[in-house]
Amino acid sequence: MEHSNPDLEPISRIIENLGIRLEAYRISRGIKQADLAASAGISRSTLMRLEAGKGGTIDTLIRVLRALDLTDRLTDLIPDAALKPLDPMSETGQRRMRVRDRKSDDAPWSWDDEPGK
Repeated sequence: MEHSNPDLEPISRIIENLGIRLEAYRISRGIKQADLAASAGISRSTLMRLEAGKGGTIDTLIRVLRALDLTDRLTDLIPDAALKPLDPMSETGQRRMRVRDRKSDDAPWSWDDEPGK
């Protein structure tokens, strides 16, 4: 899936802003970098890179969020994919495992195409 919206914020800016917020949150709680890094099981330099917006892994981010007791916020990142009432799979209670192309008839239906006429 490709997004070509020119108004979208660059990924580097999102990472940088996330790092700034992470650092601000840590400081507001009076936690030293070394203490948070130790609590998260990562090196201080890894935490410094994350806070500076220089990248990191999902694993690192989750470790830091867990150490800050913020893992409940992760569920807000991606909406719940629970089955919808209009979804045919809702009747079976089964979870969808893949997406397929929608079937399309060769010709669109019209009032004169009723069977038996």
